[in-house]
Amino acid sequence: MQKRIAVKYALIVFVITVIWTMIEHVLGYNTTNHEVGQYTRMLAAFVFYFFIILAVWQVRRKQNNQLSFTDGLRTGAILSGIYAALVTVWYAIYAELINPQYQSSMMDFERKKMIAAKLSEQQMAEKLKEVELSSGGSVASYVLLFLFMFLFGVVIAFITTLLLKRKGQFDD
Repeated sequence: MQKRIAVKYALIVFVITVIWTMIEHVLGYNTTNHEVGQYTRMLAAFVFYFFIILAVWQVRRKQNNQLSFTDGLRTGAILSGIYAALVTVWYAIYAELINPQYQSSMMDFERKKMIAAKLSEQQMAEKLKEVELSSGGSVASYVLLFLFMFLFGVVIAFITTLLLKRKGQFDD
């Protein structure tokens, strides 16, 4: 049961992420309007975290409001693994094929912010290296994306499981 719920929610949140990314693209948030995009890009992650909480809660609900630590964590880990794999492939397709100028436009945006903040050349170089690594374009950036999405998902599942573990807590 946990696996079915985890797979279902991973697929739903993945579709939401793809749709949201394309909405951001059409609105220019990942191309020409990074001022807004720097905030809107976080929405997909928060929706992912919400779906982990929802999946763990659904498992508890389906088990007569009882949740073992293993069941909750397993549900979140399965959901996180599936979502992390799918979203990593999606973001690679998006950054490499749909919006190949994403990384360069992001670097330009960050460079302008740092110049305005009067950062030193060394600080700028360090920050731009971080942006380059986190904005796609290399195998390492996609591996890191997968790892961070999976690990943060497991942490959210861990916390949620601890909160929902006791019978009767947060009932309808």
